[in-house]
Amino acid sequence: MEVTESMAARTPALPRLSAPAEHVGLLVAFANSVDTDEGTDDLTTPSELARWLTEHRLLSAPARAVTEDLDLALAIRAGLKEAFADNHQRAATSTGRRGALETAAAELPLRLAGTTTHPRLRPVHEGVRGALSLLLIAVQAAVGDGSWQRLKICGDDECGWAFFDASKNQSRNWCEWGCGNRAKTRRYRARRRAVTHAAATAGAEHALGDGGRSTR
Repeated sequence: MEVTESMAARTPALPRLSAPAEHVGLLVAFANSVDTDEGTDDLTTPSELARWLTEHRLLSAPARAVTEDLDLALAIRAGLKEAFADNHQRAATSTGRRGALETAAAELPLRLAGTTTHPRLRPVHEGVRGALSLLLIAVQAAVGDGSWQRLKICGDDECGWAFFDASKNQSRNWCEWGCGNRAKTRRYRARRRAVTHAAATAGAEHALGDGGRSTR
């Protein structure tokens, strides 16, 4: 994978991902390899992990994944989703935190390669772990070009889909309008239930009060 000179000058280069949109897309795709709304998961076995990495061009040659690789991949995915959720809530929490992604990344060392004018990060490991290391390089590339803070998790609790917030002021809350509508509908119904309950309670208390006065 090669990168453009302009990108290399801005941020540690991500092999094979020649534009910010590509490494952002990779991170979103990996986070969305589990779909909580549909109840599906693309990474339930080591062989599925190897297939996913191959399909997304992170493995250039056939490689066998083992259970430990799958566990590490799932930890990275959980770390990404945790970070994306924090990005969504950063207005309420101005400072970040050390999270699951840092813990998982400790098992995937990187090295500096390239030339003195165009240094770049490369995986130390080969095979599946090398492919997983490319996800960390994608993270650094996203931080470097400013797209990292735009990676979020849908505000609909029943969705959990990762998305890139391309809005001008980074104010997008949901992955699509459907989720926003569902969230608004749930809030409306909750308010209606609360109003109905309050009215019923007040009516019952009034009736008890009237009954008590009539017996005197």
